[in-house]
Amino acid sequence: MTKKNKRLLAVIGVLFFLMAVAYAATAFYFTKHFYSGTSVNGIDCTYQGTEEVKSQAAESVRDYQLNIQTLEGNFETVNAEQIQLSFVDDGEIERLLKEQEPWFWIREIFKNKSHELKISVQFSEESLAGAVDGLACMQEENITFPQDASIQETDNGYAIAPEVEGNQLDREKVIALLKDAILAGKTEVSLADGGCYVKPSVYQDNETLVNHVNRRNQLVSANLTIDFGSDRTETIGAALLKSWMIQDEAGNDMIDPNQIVSYVNTLAEKYNTVGSTRTFQKTGGGTIQLSGGDYGWVMDTETTAADLTEAIAAGTQGSFEVTYTNSAKSRARNDIGNSYVEISIDSQTMWCYVDGKLLVTTPVVTGCVAKGTETPKGGVWKVKGRRTDYTMKGKIDPATGEPSYTAHCNYWIPYSEDLTIGLHDLVTRSAFGGDIYLTNGSHGCVNTPLEAVKQIYDVVAYGFPVIVY
Repeated sequence: MTKKNKRLLAVIGVLFFLMAVAYAATAFYFTKHFYSGTSVNGIDCTYQGTEEVKSQAAESVRDYQLNIQTLEGNFETVNAEQIQLSFVDDGEIERLLKEQEPWFWIREIFKNKSHELKISVQFSEESLAGAVDGLACMQEENITFPQDASIQETDNGYAIAPEVEGNQLDREKVIALLKDAILAGKTEVSLADGGCYVKPSVYQDNETLVNHVNRRNQLVSANLTIDFGSDRTETIGAALLKSWMIQDEAGNDMIDPNQIVSYVNTLAEKYNTVGSTRTFQKTGGGTIQLSGGDYGWVMDTETTAADLTEAIAAGTQGSFEVTYTNSAKSRARNDIGNSYVEISIDSQTMWCYVDGKLLVTTPVVTGCVAKGTETPKGGVWKVKGRRTDYTMKGKIDPATGEPSYTAHCNYWIPYSEDLTIGLHDLVTRSAFGGDIYLTNGSHGCVNTPLEAVKQIYDVVAYGFPVIVY
């Protein structure tokens, strides 16, 4: 080998040695520094050592801000200073550097390497809670509290008032969501997506609620009208039935039966006319107040309450008929109507009207004043029946065991409650009217001329009004 070749080989050897030293030196450099184009969580780490990267990471933590989106789409923030956030060196940056494979630097150096690391941080949970409490969305004046769907009254019954979602936040859930976001390095969270809002517990499609309102509407669905005449009506509909709604021992809705009974009793007090005071227009002019007698309407409250209960339960629509134990001839305010017998004690006169037309005018003889058997007056009675060829008998005399009197009549029309007083002929009496009743009156009945009582007998029936004053 010539000297020239030897020198060339020596030069080449030196060059290779120098290159090897340079490669090794570069490899050693990249054991402590990151390659060009390396970034960690957006931080440019080109040719930086771990301490420099940590310093930048710590700086980025100090600049940390978490954007919090509310249900309304607004944003609020929590920053590092508020929660005393700081960087924690957990060795992750050193681990990342060790993964570089520095002996292969020539292969890796020109590749961009972007890394996302979970940067460990620490913060004050007490400060975080305080920051949450300070958020505008946590202030009471900005909160609409959720409301459950509920039953509400309407004019026609019941309906479901929809739930109110509101924007009330669950404080503990908000704190937990923000804590997880901060530890994960997130910069934005949604409180709605994070399930932080308090929700109503009952929604309008709740099956139990729907069934409940349907049941209530069925209970108040009846619409009944009671006609008492003379434009006097009573209506039983949803408005009234709602006020009768109660719950039984099991909590089920029902119409209070006691309210139905009470209502019927109130109607009876209002519309029963037996014993009520009537203003009567007398024949010949003038009026008189009548309050006695047994004529008029008396409601059968027990039967009416039972029938009304059944009608309500069935949701009946339309008219409802009251049951009476005692009835009158007219449903008008003037329940006497325009067919009646009118007797004036003072004038000893009797009139009989049929459909408003005067059929009979006759003198009569009423109960004897001198003997204390006056005919009861000041009221309206009803005819209890009628008989022909009838023998009247007085009260039994205890001493003799015989009736105090007997008297035959051709026509007998009793009207008193005990059937002892009525209209009848008395053929033994030759005169009627005047002042006969003062000393030679009847035992309480209304003695009537035969022809007159026959005419009346032919037109009256059970319940026909008899007015005596």
